[in-house]
Amino acid sequence: MTVDTTDLAATLNPPQLEAVTAPDGPLLVFAGAGSGKTRVLTYRIAHLIQTGRAHPDQVLAVTFTNKAAREMRERIAAIVGADRAPAWMGTFHSICGRILRRDGQLIGINRSYVIYDEADRLASMKRAMQRLGLDEKRFPPGAVVQKISHAKNEMLGPEEFAAAADDYFAEVVGRVYPLYEASMRDASALDFDDMLLMAVRLFREGKGALEKWQRRFNHVLVDEYQDTNLVQYTLVQMLCEEHRNLCVVGDDDQSIYRFRGADVRNILGFERDFPEARVVKLEQNYRSTQNILDAAHAVIKAVPDRAEKTLWTDAGPGQRVMLAQVYDEQEEAEALAGEIRRLTSGEGEMSLRDIAVLYRTNAQSRALEETLVRQGIPYKLIGGVRFYERREIKDALAYLRLVFNPSDVVAFRRIINVPRRKIGDKTVALIEAEATAQGSSLSDVLSEPVKIPGLGSAAILALTEFRDLINGLRADLDAKVALPDLIEDLLVRTGLQRMYNDGTEEGAERWQNLLEFKGLASEYAGLEGSEALARMLEDAALVSDVDDLDESKPGITLITLHMVKGLEFPVVFMVGMEEGLLPHMRALEEPGGVDEERRLCYVGMTRAMRRLYLFHTFRRHLFGVANLNLPSRFLAELPEAIIERPAGSTRPVPGRSVLDQVSRRPPAPAEPVVQRYREGQRVKHRTFGEGLVVKSTLTRTDEELIVRFDGPGIKIISATLAPLEAV
Repeated sequence: MTVDTTDLAATLNPPQLEAVTAPDGPLLVFAGAGSGKTRVLTYRIAHLIQTGRAHPDQVLAVTFTNKAAREMRERIAAIVGADRAPAWMGTFHSICGRILRRDGQLIGINRSYVIYDEADRLASMKRAMQRLGLDEKRFPPGAVVQKISHAKNEMLGPEEFAAAADDYFAEVVGRVYPLYEASMRDASALDFDDMLLMAVRLFREGKGALEKWQRRFNHVLVDEYQDTNLVQYTLVQMLCEEHRNLCVVGDDDQSIYRFRGADVRNILGFERDFPEARVVKLEQNYRSTQNILDAAHAVIKAVPDRAEKTLWTDAGPGQRVMLAQVYDEQEEAEALAGEIRRLTSGEGEMSLRDIAVLYRTNAQSRALEETLVRQGIPYKLIGGVRFYERREIKDALAYLRLVFNPSDVVAFRRIINVPRRKIGDKTVALIEAEATAQGSSLSDVLSEPVKIPGLGSAAILALTEFRDLINGLRADLDAKVALPDLIEDLLVRTGLQRMYNDGTEEGAERWQNLLEFKGLASEYAGLEGSEALARMLEDAALVSDVDDLDESKPGITLITLHMVKGLEFPVVFMVGMEEGLLPHMRALEEPGGVDEERRLCYVGMTRAMRRLYLFHTFRRHLFGVANLNLPSRFLAELPEAIIERPAGSTRPVPGRSVLDQVSRRPPAPAEPVVQRYREGQRVKHRTFGEGLVVKSTLTRTDEELIVRFDGPGIKIISATLAPLEAV
């Protein structure tokens, strides 16, 4: 297929065509939700290549996830041919990783560096804190990691951070920061933030590096530009400083990662940075119905200083947005499950994979999962234990990392006694102490275990066998043994196969995961030896939750609002639409926090293609506390004309959905509240079983009961929303 103006005009709408064919120079594309930004990026890259304005290797395309990069490369290959698709496509982290593998040595970065994931850097942080004798209860390592991560996003090194410390906690972090950095250097390791910071440092300090990569990439395209942080912004500015051929695509209304350092001002200030920039707005939506778009716009329009966009669609108004109040999270889950059954039964036309349930915090998934399991509804939980975070996979990866990088302390600690080889914590401490005393690597110390002071004969023998095992695997790597064969050899020689394939059901599942892991290595068949292993380790460290989403598996999707960006579903349920959850209570105390929550709500709403359900509860148990809830302020802003509410009670009825009874008429005036239950009365609840009424209180609109149930204990019940039967 050849891309010419005629073909493009038949494929793209006028603003999309303008963005795709825009001349060289800075280009800002404001792409509203569902407006075809991926199509624009795909065709612009193809157009650059086919018109000769850029060679495939001269194009750098930065995407938000590796999954998005793979899909875009496939689409481009279908247009220009597989041999002409750009090779440099991926996330900021993956792109910087490749650059550092090639030129990092200019600033002292070992080519065999490893990438520490969240668990690895937390372990490294704990060791740094132990060296200072800090109490983990007073100074949680996770909070210290987060503080340092934020500092790196602001491009503050240990000295700058310590100088700016303005409270005691920051002072403590300022003392830990340099020790943490030193431990990372000793291990030849980088954390996620380092990958970006070191790329900036390479461009600033590496002789000729910036000029080399500026010449290499004469066209830079960045997706989701509204979610870039200061380091990413700096990288882009440096690469495009000379040619200024920068195309950024994004939507300020979907900037939701401020907690990671994302700064929406990067996209809003693009015209300040590039006064000659061409600006294109994509406002025609190809995903949602007009009622869904109007609901989302009603929430987002209150954000100040946003770039004005009003999405529209040819798809028609569609069904109204369903707004339902239920009593608590249990009834929320049951109501949702009932509607899912209706949508996917004979009277509906949806499949389970068409449906997503979105929530603000991971803790909200508990009640949903319990109900779905009980009712036999399959689901996929995004943000649970990812494939690469499973114990057996982490063990195999740790062996590979130690083979690749002998200085990797975290990997060494993980597998030195896995499977058990009678090497305890005391032995590990002696090894690390000797490495520190000699100023050498673990590998150097382990080369002659007999010389390590304080070791007994049994420990020396075990360490000698471990050394020989690692050296044997390293010899395979040096001999450029194919990666799948190296992993197979590793699983057998280390004893992981015997350990996990132990005849139990759990062991069989873990062994299947290891076989899947070995199979993944075949994806690197075009690379040899250490290059293949380096790429696999890098990809494993950088994989995201969304990258793990298998859309072919049956089941509804459970996912947080932060993770769902970039996805779409015919049916979306947004649960927990309450003050304190959405907007979140933390946001209410932060400047600009509610605006960010509005954008988060907007992102959730615009994932829906055909149906959107909004649930809020009267009472919710969360984090061990029961709270009375006010509906989210965002619900009050929705136009009444686009909303439907269930008539009467939203209590689930066996065999049918609680949302069947939709009334477009205004609700009838409330009946006077009558006391129906007395203290000491035995009652029965359809979920909690039988119990005793401890107290009955009349409110303005309801009778509120405290009931001590025989099984689950004391519950607070609304007599209107959760009727009881007298026993």
